[in-house]
Amino acid sequence: MDRRGRRARAALAAVWAAALVAALLYGPEPEQVRAWIGRTGPAAPAAYLVLYAVAVFALVPRPALNLAAGALFGLTAGLALALAGGVSAALAQFAVARYAAGDAVAGLLPAGARARLDAAAEGHAFTAVLGLRLLPVIPYQAVNYGCGLTRMRTGPFALATLAGGVPATAAMVLLGSGGADLGLPAAAAGVVLAALAASAWWVRTRRGRRAGAD
Repeated sequence: MDRRGRRARAALAAVWAAALVAALLYGPEPEQVRAWIGRTGPAAPAAYLVLYAVAVFALVPRPALNLAAGALFGLTAGLALALAGGVSAALAQFAVARYAAGDAVAGLLPAGARARLDAAAEGHAFTAVLGLRLLPVIPYQAVNYGCGLTRMRTGPFALATLAGGVPATAAMVLLGSGGADLGLPAAAAGVVLAALAASAWWVRTRRGRRAGAD
């Protein structure tokens, strides 16, 4: 990704962040929104999942989408929907790269990302993707597109995306649901522990590769 692309992405992220702040400050109360959603029946969750996938393609930050899930649907349903939306969006971008627009999305990857993901596809794909989800040294969308360009199987990619997305997604949904006073410290601790575990795995993997190379 060139400098112009990075600037455009940063500007778009700033716009989305400003929109989120405005919605939180001037939008309706979560209880009012949930009451309205309760009257819509199953259409609201289905619409959220569709919009989640579209929003990820539009580079809307996933934390904002996960916060929205908590605010709109509460903790339990919000977590389930946010995880389902994250996996569905990841699989959609994976499929776009593999079957439709591989050459176009290849230019979106950061320098060196393609080589890392190729190595992951040849080795322990589930563990590699899990580490990238827990410790996102490569952006979420780039992992989705990049894995689609490799020979990685869909199953390990989807399962690792689901498992690796739980800690951070749970924290954001909990915060969005209004449960910060009771549960956010525990959720934050879970995120920290997951990040530490991923860091340890990453260091161990790199040391193993270096030892094998020597």
